[in-house]
Order: sequence, then C-alpha cells, then structure tokens
Amino acid sequence: MSFSSKTKDELSVLRLKNDAVRLAALAALTHTAGSIMLGRRGLAVEYVTENQNVGQLIVQLACRLFPVEASLSLREHERLKAKNTVVTLTGSGCAALLQKSGCLPAGDVDEPLEMGAVPERIFVNAECTQAFLRGAFLGSGSVSDPSKGYHLEIVCRHERFAKELSARMAQLSLNVKTARRKSSFITYMKEGESISEFLTYIGAMEGMLAFENARVLRNVANDLNRRSNFEDANMQKAAQAAAQQLVDIELLSRETGLANLPPKLREAAEARLNNPEATLTELAELLDIGKSGMNHRLNKLSAMAEDIRLH
Repeated sequence: MSFSSKTKDELSVLRLKNDAVRLAALAALTHTAGSIMLGRRGLAVEYVTENQNVGQLIVQLACRLFPVEASLSLREHERLKAKNTVVTLTGSGCAALLQKSGCLPAGDVDEPLEMGAVPERIFVNAECTQAFLRGAFLGSGSVSDPSKGYHLEIVCRHERFAKELSARMAQLSLNVKTARRKSSFITYMKEGESISEFLTYIGAMEGMLAFENARVLRNVANDLNRRSNFEDANMQKAAQAAAQQLVDIELLSRETGLANLPPKLREAAEARLNNPEATLTELAELLDIGKSGMNHRLNKLSAMAEDIRLH
C-alpha cells in the first residue's frame, strides 16, 4: 500500500463533529472527485476515487446531509490496471448538494457561476477550513513516499479552485505553489517541513509521524554521504599532496643531495621518503613535532624544489 493510500485511510475514519464541518469536507470532495450527471432519473452526482474508504466517507456525508440515495461500485481503470471506487448519488438532494458546494448556482438559474469557486459560507470557522483542506486531499491529493522525495499535490479541474486551495494553505504559512498540468491545475508543496505541517493540520498524525521518521532517516543518510564525500575529497587531496612532496624531495636529492639540507629539513624529507602514504599528522608524530611545524618544513622543501625548476 502506498504512503498516500495509508494517509487517506487514516483521514477517512476521523470523526467530523457537526454538519458545518461535514459540509465543508463534502464540498471539497465534490470539487475534486465529483462530476455532475444527467440521466433518466434526473440530476445525479458521481464521485470517482482510488480509495474505497474515501468512497464510503462520501456516502456517509452525502446521506447524512442531503436526501439522496447512494450506490457504490468498482470500475476498472484499463490503462493503469487498477480499480476505482465509484459513488453515484441520486435523488432530490443532489441539486442542493451541488448548490451548497458551489458547483451550481444557488438561486436563479441565470445567476453567473465561476467554475471552481467555493462559497464563503462554507468556511464558518477554523474547523471547517481544516475539513475542507482534508476533503480536497482525500478527493484528488497525493503525497510521495518521503524516503524517496518530498512532494504533496492536489489536482484541481479549475484554476479558481486551485487558487482557493493555495490561498487557504498559504494562510497556514505553508510554502505552496500552483501550476498548470495539461488540462488541470495542481496545488503542490515540495518542502518536507510544509508537507509535515499540512499533514498535521488535516489530522493525519500517523502519516505525519511516519513522514517525519523517514525525513530523519533520509537526512542522516544524506549527512553521512556528505561526510563520506568530504573525507574522500580530503584523502584524495592529501594523497596528491604527498605524491607532489615525494617528487620535490627526489628532485632535491638528485640536484643538491639530502645531506646538504638543514638538519630539520633533511629529517622531514627522510620521514616523507620512508613513509610515502603517511598523513601529515602521522609524520608529525614520528618527528615529535606539531602538525603545523611538519607542514611548514614540507612546504619549505617544495619551495626549494620549485626554485630549482625555475633556475
């Protein structure tokens, strides 16, 4: 089961305390997963979701709030080789459901309706806003496995609804963006901290804890990888420096002879020749001097070799 599916399973069974909160959740589900249908029995609403628990939640909310009849079935998605849950609502309450959700004009049929607009009366209080965002995620949202990357998105049919979502989420200080994808619009987040805060806000506490655990493990792995790369780079740099020091000392040996070097420099040169793979710290310990002192002597030898090359 995917991380998104587990999160939706958790959210689908959360208790909604009153009808105002239930309407906010159902309105968001209708905008993201619902479609208006016209048949022999009149107006109907059809919801399509990949999660069976979400389908059952839609049935519960719709039947509690409106005089509708609900049927639930499975429909196979040929291209994805997966089965979707289809909820079909019929009855006299369908028109009221669509009107209160902002999907049909609430008054005169000639009343202009901006597609994707959500009535402000939906947002009675903070709990309604929370339920609305939860419903939007349940309807068409997804969140990637945090061990592989950070991405949460909600697919919207209309730009107006995408902007509405983005505005509501931005009020929570979340780093959210909106973009067009083919014929749809998506509201999305790519920062782990914002995703974690959003999951907490909509009530997915188990999902948030799993997300945070994966974030910690991923950050530790990345930190270890950075340290390993840093150490590898330092080792390579030290190896290159040691190789150059050996070349310089061999040049001095040929041109002037190590016996003609000052005692401290001769001592350093012999230590490097006898220990070609030793680190600077190890050479310093062999001569019982400080690391900076050893580095100074080797640099002096290299400068003398460079002087010979120039002249």
